[in-house]
Amino acid sequence: MRITLKSDTIRPDLQRKIKKLQRPRSVYEAGAKAVQKGISAHLKKLQARGNEMGWPSQGFFAGAKNSVEKNVGIAKLTDQGALITIADPRFVHRITGGTVRPKRRKFLAIPLTAAAYALAGQGSIRNSAPGLKVFGKRKLYLAVEKGDRIELWFALVKSVTHRPHPEDAPDEAVLAAAAGSAMTRAADLLMEARR
Repeated sequence: MRITLKSDTIRPDLQRKIKKLQRPRSVYEAGAKAVQKGISAHLKKLQARGNEMGWPSQGFFAGAKNSVEKNVGIAKLTDQGALITIADPRFVHRITGGTVRPKRRKFLAIPLTAAAYALAGQGSIRNSAPGLKVFGKRKLYLAVEKGDRIELWFALVKSVTHRPHPEDAPDEAVLAAAAGSAMTRAADLLMEARR
């Protein structure tokens, strides 16, 4: 996901100020940092909602070492503009939806319990939960035998299709307003310093 700040996308009064500056890079940097901060705040708000299933948080949006928030950055900064990216394909997939297929294995393991979900990010399932065995013929599961009953932990599937969540995308109008305010302040400070 990309958000671009450039002279033709900002307010006319700010465009005039930027044209008067010799090196407007710092103005674009102020706007880019405001957008970056706004995206991080948005991701923290999404994280605060908690898991849809009520399971333990994996910190997908923010707060974990592998969260979307860690992949928000200023990809390009020049005297002509700035490019801010959310360089995380998982987030784009969250917004647009689509089908996920396994990359290194034959099946995806979809957690069926909070305990199974908590194993995510702890290495392979085989190492994290060594007692799991494959059960089933048409539908496959990773499960644990407990006496005469079987406790299902994961469904094994060839693919899974996620619905889109466009409501989770950051509000570009809010980000643009924050960028515009930060850029105006920076431009005013630079112009004042020249006097």
